[in-house]
Amino acid sequence: MDDVRPASRAESPSVALWAIALLALSPFPITSLLYSYGPPQLAGASLTSLLAWSTAVLSFLGGVRWGLETREPKPRWMRQAFSALCAVAAWVILLARGSASDAWVIGGFMAAFLVQWLFDHQTPDTPSRYPVLSTAVTAAACVSLALALEKAMSA
Repeated sequence: MDDVRPASRAESPSVALWAIALLALSPFPITSLLYSYGPPQLAGASLTSLLAWSTAVLSFLGGVRWGLETREPKPRWMRQAFSALCAVAAWVILLARGSASDAWVIGGFMAAFLVQWLFDHQTPDTPSRYPVLSTAVTAAACVSLALALEKAMSA
């Protein structure tokens, strides 16, 4: 079984890594709150920002997964393909805006984040700090997107 590698040692994300992660996650609640409760003249730009940030973060997560896989002596092509597919899916969802309602686009992003999260948590040989960071990103994104979805559905 060439696909079996030894488990990585347990390590927690550093304070600096958490600080960077929290700064990178801040656009999710900020744009979602502005879209949902801010001045009406900011709603359109806030939603656009939320969706663009979702695209960027999903693409980033796919790139991280790609990078983790390419460090392996025998990269698994299926994992690399799925990593690229996550980024492509994010862009397809974003480009669907205008053809599909905002509620469907927001729901598509929520589904994409959850699929990415499930993929990350089923992948062996990741640094032990990665799943907790992946969970933080997914939670921030999905809670923020859910708030925006509630507004989009009632609009």
